Formats: sequence, structure tokens, C-alpha cells
Amino acid sequence: MLRTFVERKVRRQIVRRSMIISVFAFAAILALWYSDSMASLVHPLRMFVNNIHGGLSALAIQLSGGAVHSFTLSSLGTYRIEFTGGSDALILPAGYLGSALLGASLFYLANRAPHLLRGLAMITGIFTVAFMVLFIRPAGAGSLLSMIICIGLGVLLIVMGWTGKGDINQLRSRKTLTQILMNIVAMMTALHVILDLSYILQAPAMIDGVITNPVAAFSERVMPTASVPVIAYIWSAMATVILGVSIYFSMLRPLKQIPSNDDIV
Repeated sequence: MLRTFVERKVRRQIVRRSMIISVFAFAAILALWYSDSMASLVHPLRMFVNNIHGGLSALAIQLSGGAVHSFTLSSLGTYRIEFTGGSDALILPAGYLGSALLGASLFYLANRAPHLLRGLAMITGIFTVAFMVLFIRPAGAGSLLSMIICIGLGVLLIVMGWTGKGDINQLRSRKTLTQILMNIVAMMTALHVILDLSYILQAPAMIDGVITNPVAAFSERVMPTASVPVIAYIWSAMATVILGVSIYFSMLRPLKQIPSNDDIV
């Protein structure tokens, strides 16, 4: 009975701690994202989420009947896709809303399928490193340190996944640390549109024939009756709701389902 009591208490502590750390970590990232003095520190994070954003956009181009002719990344955290065809209605929201779905799915799996946790961390890390190695623009090495740090994040995820053994129900388990790291990565991915909100509200749809703001481009090409702020806030709300649903079903609901200790005498 004492063991049951302790296990329930520890499990509640783990779920609460993981949630609190994840939320505070994302809040810190959000604050750094909008700090000009911390721009160099945030570059690797921009590169990470933009890798996912660009990959989803390229996938949407192909799924909607278009063709991707080239895909390159910049070490400043941006990407460039040259393509023909495809549906603007699918391609333009694919980056931000696709990231919301992917990030929410990662968050759910990391917390509700602990047997998949190590594999998820390794796959995410391999994706990060592969994108940097395969698609980084050779001439765009203006922020080499950011590129190294971004690759380092991918390597860290791979290492954590490879070595993240232990009991998920132990407070100081390496597997628990891997779960917290994946939660932070998932939240960054899911709420990418919120991280970019300031840029979205100010940047033009295109510069020199290149789409630089998919929200503004969506407003011009798909929904000309809706302004950029309206679309931006709708997409931000959608991303928040999607992640909120994931958090509820992966953490809050299971926390409520952990039995109280009233039955232990």
C-alpha cells in the first residue's frame, strides 16, 4: 500500500513538473524571440522551426500537384523554395498550421506513448541535422555559430533518444529529461505562428517576386476580403487551440485520472 501511495504521488509530481518546466521554457523562448539583444541566441531556434516550416510547405506543394525545383536554407534561419504549380490555399497555410498539427502530435506522443519517446527524439534530431547538411545554402554562412548550434540541438536530441533509458515514473530519470526536452521542441513547433506574429503583421507578402510572408500572401491570393491581422490572429488561435487540446488529453486529463490516495489505509 505504501508503494502504491508513493508511485501515485511521484507520477503526479512528474506530470506537474514536466508541464511547468515546459511552459516556463517556452515563455523564456518567446521573450528571447522578441529581444533584439538576444537575436544571435535565437537564430538557431529560428533555423530549427523554419526547417520544419519549409519542409511542410514543400510537401504541400507536391501534394497539391506542384513541383519543387529547388530547396535551400540560409544560416540566418530562412529558406527559399523554387516551385511551379500547386494550390495556394494549401501551400500558404501549410507551414504554420502544419507545424501546429505536427507540434501538437509530437507533444501528445511524447507524453502518452512513452515507449515511442526515444524514437521520436532520435527522428527529430536526425531530421534537424539532415536538413542542415543537405539544404544549407553554401554561400549563406554568415551565421556559422548559429548553424553549429542548430546541428548541436539535433545531435543532442539524437543522443538523448539513444541514451534516454530509465523509468518514466522516476523524477530524475534520463527518459523524463528527454520527455521535457521533446515537450519544449513540440511547443516551439506548434506555436511557430505566434513566435513569428510580430514579423507576420509587418512584412510584405512578396519581395522581388519571392513570397516572404505566407500570411500576407494568403490574404492577397486566397482571401482578399480578410486582412493580414485577422488571418494571423485566426491562425494563432487555431495553433493555440490545437496545442491546448493536445496538452489536455496528454497531460491534464491523465493527471486527473491518477487515483487519489483515499483508498489507501
